[in-house]
Amino acid sequence: MINKRENTFFIETFGCQMNVNDSEKVAGLLQAEGYASVGEPARADVVFINTCAVREGAAEKLYHSLGRLRQLKTQNPQLVIGVGGCVAQLQGQRVLKRAPHVDVLVGTHNFSRVPELIRQARVGQIPSVDLDRGADAFTVPSGAIAHTSTVRAYVTAMEGCNHVCSFCVVPKTRGPEVNRPSEQIMAEVRSLVARGFSEVMLLGQTVNAYQDGDVDFAELLARVDGVGGLRRIRFTTSHPGHITPRLADALRDLPRVCPYLHLPVQSGSDRVLTHMRRGYTRQRYLDTVRLLRDRVPGLAFSSDIIVGYPGESERDFEQTLDLVEAVGFDGVFVFGYSARPGTSAFRVPDDVPEAEKRRRVTLLNDRQQETQARRNREWVGSRVEVLVDTIREGGSVSGRTPHFRIVHLEGSAALLGQFVEVQVTGAGANSLSGRPCGRLSSAPTHANNSLTASSGNPIL
Repeated sequence: MINKRENTFFIETFGCQMNVNDSEKVAGLLQAEGYASVGEPARADVVFINTCAVREGAAEKLYHSLGRLRQLKTQNPQLVIGVGGCVAQLQGQRVLKRAPHVDVLVGTHNFSRVPELIRQARVGQIPSVDLDRGADAFTVPSGAIAHTSTVRAYVTAMEGCNHVCSFCVVPKTRGPEVNRPSEQIMAEVRSLVARGFSEVMLLGQTVNAYQDGDVDFAELLARVDGVGGLRRIRFTTSHPGHITPRLADALRDLPRVCPYLHLPVQSGSDRVLTHMRRGYTRQRYLDTVRLLRDRVPGLAFSSDIIVGYPGESERDFEQTLDLVEAVGFDGVFVFGYSARPGTSAFRVPDDVPEAEKRRRVTLLNDRQQETQARRNREWVGSRVEVLVDTIREGGSVSGRTPHFRIVHLEGSAALLGQFVEVQVTGAGANSLSGRPCGRLSSAPTHANNSLTASSGNPIL
């Protein structure tokens, strides 16, 4: 009989939704082995860190955490420390050289082996390593995933990326595109609905490139949309090069597909886009946005932008500012360029000073905050459908509209997972506030999904 002290784990996750979903898989597998999750590493006998390698700062977080764990390991030599995910895949044995107190090292395709690797580490097979990128990434049973939300569930549709963007390390960490069989995806979605989940988010590094035989991404959305009892469908991340009229029609016509799209542009300068090897021009991106807004009025957009890419001039940056203003994004994630080993851009001098990168990040963020505040004010006075997904302190809750806007409202934990009709009474740059008007029980009837649509789109 394993005592309680030998039966606890703590997981720390860095990175995107894919990383979160991978951690959910690890947690579910450990729970199936009899482990219990605890809220802090000091109470755990297994600490697992799931890593992100997209930016240098994200990778360095791993070593900061491992530095803190070294003392715990000294106090409790039986503590098993595991590292998984993108940094593990990218750096491999270098992780062990830099942090020799790590017992388990597992790559992006090998999370199903974590319990076995931990068992090996417990009997002295240290370090216990599996970095085989050729392994099947879809072997974790969907029923074993310990979802962190009781409302929204992540569903992996594909792994890897076939693009060769100069700045991106994903092809090195996740490998080329591998599409999960559509029937596996459908079975997982049906299982999630049966377990009470109202919303699913389909995941992939370039999820709209999905292709399983005759099933492209638009067809996959149509099939998922047909699952009875499901209320909302989201997906991320999309690549502009895989936006087609057929996908635009799916966004328009499928009632459960939410009117929100995360579509990274990275830069508004053709010169920089060419160096980045993004595969499209500024005008093509704007034409893609126009196509989508023509088909789906009111569609909400968010994007990723890198500033300070090697050789980015002030004129290049101004073109990015101009594009952001032209599109009128509902949200933008801005990052200063970070050179990543293994990418083609790593061989180019990182010649934009850090102080200048910070200036450009701040300026772009400030401009975007003004846009968001203005666009959010357009919603004041309207009624929207909110899926409550968070319990806040002080007798309030929050949730998301179909357009992925956060709405704060008064309410108790009883509203968690409920669809609530909300009168919007206030707006800031990052969220709305409102008062509940009643609960909604019927399924949405149109892809735009708002009870009163927001007015106006930017002119491209």
